[in-house]
Amino acid sequence: MKFFFLFLSVLNMLDAFFTYIGLRYNLILESNPLMNTLWMVSPFLFLFLKILLSLLLIFFFFFFTAKNRKSWCIILSIPVCLYFVTLILHISWVIALISF
Repeated sequence: MKFFFLFLSVLNMLDAFFTYIGLRYNLILESNPLMNTLWMVSPFLFLFLKILLSLLLIFFFFFFTAKNRKSWCIILSIPVCLYFVTLILHISWVIALISF
């Protein structure tokens, strides 16, 4: 179960990297309204929040204990799936851009 926290942290950092590149070079649009607002305010703020979230997830990886592990596994599997789909989208964009 703790693996989900670490995996989410890695997926979040990959998402931050690909999103930063895509937004920086006007290749993509940010579809998350909160993250889009942060990007418009400051790309630094955008990256800071993404890194902070990853660090928080790593903290949970090391220090989280739960009595109801099955529920937590189900709850954490939802963002893992969403981030995984997002990562696949990012990879497909990179492949499409490289093939031009």
